[in-house]
Amino acid sequence: MTTLTMRCMRGDFVVIGPDIEAHKFKSRREARDWCMTHHPGSPVEVIDADSAKRSVKGKSPKPGRSK
Repeated sequence: MTTLTMRCMRGDFVVIGPDIEAHKFKSRREARDWCMTHHPGSPVEVIDADSAKRSVKGKSPKPGRSK
């Protein structure tokens, strides 16, 4: 079984895998249906645009400096 990866890039949904070339779709439903039709039983990993974890920490003051 091939693990497929679906991600949103510039408004299109792109499905890629290790042994298939990239396919573009206009909707998530279209992409998922294509995966189920062409690769039944293969897991689909969804990577969202907001999946990057960002740090919310502020800068800590440097020791020895006072205002």
